[in-house]
Amino acid sequence: MNVNNITNTTDNVKRQFGGDLVTAVYEFVGGFPLQEITIGFDTSFENQFIEYLVKVIQQGQISIITFNLSNPDVLEKYFDYLSYQTEQFLGVSSLFFGRHRLYELLLIEINERNLIRRNTIFIFYWGRGTFSPFFTENIPYSIKVYAITFPRNNTFRLYYSQVTSNKEHDLEMINWWHQDVGIFHHPTLPITKSVYLDFKGRVLQVPVLHKPPWHFVRHIESKNSSWNDSYLENEIEVLGGRDDRILKLLANKLNFRFNYFDPHEKLQETLETENGYVKGVIGLISTRKADLFIGDVELTFERFKYVEFSFITLADSGAFVTHAPRRLNEALALLRPFQWKVWPAIGVTVIAVGPILYLLIALPNQWRPRFRVESYPRLFFDCTWFTITILLKQTGREPKSNNRTRFFIILLSISATYVISDMYSANLTSLLARPGREKAIHDLYQLEEAMISRDYKLFIEKHSSSYGLLENGTGIYSRLYDLMIIKQGYNNILVDSVEAGVKLVRESKNVAVMGGRETLFFDIQRFGSSNFHLSGKLNTAYSAIALQLGCPYIEEINKILMTIFEAGIITKMTENEYEKLGKGKDISSSEIAENVAKDTNKDLKRQIKAEEENERLKPISLKMLQGAFYLLCFGNVFSGIILIGELIFYKRRRNTSNYRRKL
Repeated sequence: MNVNNITNTTDNVKRQFGGDLVTAVYEFVGGFPLQEITIGFDTSFENQFIEYLVKVIQQGQISIITFNLSNPDVLEKYFDYLSYQTEQFLGVSSLFFGRHRLYELLLIEINERNLIRRNTIFIFYWGRGTFSPFFTENIPYSIKVYAITFPRNNTFRLYYSQVTSNKEHDLEMINWWHQDVGIFHHPTLPITKSVYLDFKGRVLQVPVLHKPPWHFVRHIESKNSSWNDSYLENEIEVLGGRDDRILKLLANKLNFRFNYFDPHEKLQETLETENGYVKGVIGLISTRKADLFIGDVELTFERFKYVEFSFITLADSGAFVTHAPRRLNEALALLRPFQWKVWPAIGVTVIAVGPILYLLIALPNQWRPRFRVESYPRLFFDCTWFTITILLKQTGREPKSNNRTRFFIILLSISATYVISDMYSANLTSLLARPGREKAIHDLYQLEEAMISRDYKLFIEKHSSSYGLLENGTGIYSRLYDLMIIKQGYNNILVDSVEAGVKLVRESKNVAVMGGRETLFFDIQRFGSSNFHLSGKLNTAYSAIALQLGCPYIEEINKILMTIFEAGIITKMTENEYEKLGKGKDISSSEIAENVAKDTNKDLKRQIKAEEENERLKPISLKMLQGAFYLLCFGNVFSGIILIGELIFYKRRRNTSNYRRKL
């Protein structure tokens, strides 16, 4: 299209620009796949030029929105429009014509308002002269900035901020336009893949937190720091971890280096804001003080407003951990083979069988006498006692012999001996071999019941996704959160880390901690799996690498992560951490023992020692059969009381008979 043939253009515009700037801008913009563009300008450019430019760009079926940025109210409306587009994850392409100070102000506001995205493009017409230092200093590597310069007549150059992978605050020429030739290179922009395949040794700043098995971090106290100083930046030693191995793999593949540093706020993430900024590690990335963070960071909608996430590094699920169910009292083992619902049926059977046997003997004899009954009460007693002896697997003499009685006794013997008694004996033997325990808590509904009836307390990690799930959830999550606030208070429901929560569970019987299942599983292996019970899966959660908004190399990282994830390499890395834990079991146990030895709470040490003794496998001993001896003792005492009662009763009866005889 020949721009000079467009009608309704003034001679003044043609004389001032010769149509070259409009043509160059049109062809540069035509190299972008745009459907809409925003044009911002100030009073240094005449309205006739802007109208001319709008008409030219509209020839390419591109819709245009214009803002006169000289007016402060209109400038604020532009930022409102930009904020709305980024919140809705919509792309924005802005073309600016104005003074250099306006450009510097725009870059400052874009950075401070966190409006940088991968689908936002900012094009500045710089004109003649070199770029000012203040302009380039406000161009981070994650923002897509293009600058059009006018070095000499009939020639325009196009500069880009993401031409190289190892430079920041830098604009390099990628294309140019001449009146006789047009654009020299097609396509207008370099391919991102060719730029970020090699970082050329660039150093990335990466905050790190101690959170096994993802990272093992040891803090090194500074010799030069005063007594009240906290750990200073970089005074840490990363001992390994799964995510450390993933980061090293990425660094080796993309040829970059990374520098671990200890963040001031040792929080993995928090969405609490202070003076408009997000705190924690997520805050460091959102304010571009760190390049990326790899760890157990779960993907949530809120976090997408502050950081970008790569392809997933972990498909995890929520869970909670409680103390291992305690062993039940062995003295009551005789009563545990059946549930409480079974015992009433057995009791009714014992009570009903005797009268049924009595009726089978007595009623036919009343209708057609075949034998002499000296005492019907005595017959009833004999029938009842015979059924009890059958249930106790003892031999007994049948009260009377007839076909009905024999048939009933055969059925009773089979049901009592082979069903009730044998099942009871088998269950009792298994319980003695493997002593019974309290009922474990498997799901949230059982946890809710335990918090109500057994005074359980639930804790969650500070600023974790589990906290957000409970605070903002509905149904069972909302009820659990309300119970936590009512029973524990708002300030007493958080722990500093999952590791601290697992230690708290080990020390207390009525405590539960919610978190990621993989992290919980690893920690309970470290501190002795016999002391904990891990619940079932609650909800699915995904973790990924957190990067700056607008990060230009996220696609290259995603390709590598997808490849190693599909190949099972990430899963293998996780399994290797568990294998290392198994090999270092003795070391972990000694560390735990050392920590316990330093503990001043003697009751806690005694409790942990007793639990360790309790968890060891032991052969069956008489102590496990103490319930039978208690029952024997109770039976002997009861029999003795009955005997004494009978002696007293018959003695009084004999004395009464003698007294009447004398009279």
